[in-house]
Amino acid sequence: MAAASSRPLLPVAAASSPGPLAGRAAPGPVISLPPAFEAFYALHFERYRGYTLAHVDEPAATRVLGEAVGEVVIRWADLVRRSNPAADAWTLFRTRIRTRGSTRTRNGRPAGLNGRHAALNYDVFVLHEVLGYPVEEVAEVMGEEAGRVRCVLAAGRRAAASAGRALPAS
Repeated sequence: MAAASSRPLLPVAAASSPGPLAGRAAPGPVISLPPAFEAFYALHFERYRGYTLAHVDEPAATRVLGEAVGEVVIRWADLVRRSNPAADAWTLFRTRIRTRGSTRTRNGRPAGLNGRHAALNYDVFVLHEVLGYPVEEVAEVMGEEAGRVRCVLAAGRRAAASAGRALPAS
């Protein structure tokens, strides 16, 4: 049996070295992400960020967004094997944001999630009506068909009209 090494697991700058890192652990390795995830991230980041900011104020929004995207990247290998990776990634992301993002309040109640709305209806409403994304972009980021998003919006407008509240037509 070999003797255990006394070498630290992370490289440490020598104590005699000048500079701010003297005696401290050096930064960890740079993590290389799969190119497909990098493309997915580039495509959806702004919409994910907007959704996060609709639920969480800064500076907490940056942390919560990082946690949510981190959860997607951790499960990326499994997500890309599924039939609809965008929808499954959205579900992971949305769940993290909605469970962690109850910091905003309006009239003493959380501003984000409204229990009367199903998840799909709520997310479509936030992305389209609150954040202003076109139907096609809402469908793309959620992994849904554009026709389904339009149906959800139409049903929401009918429900709002019957309750005496009109939503803008898109």
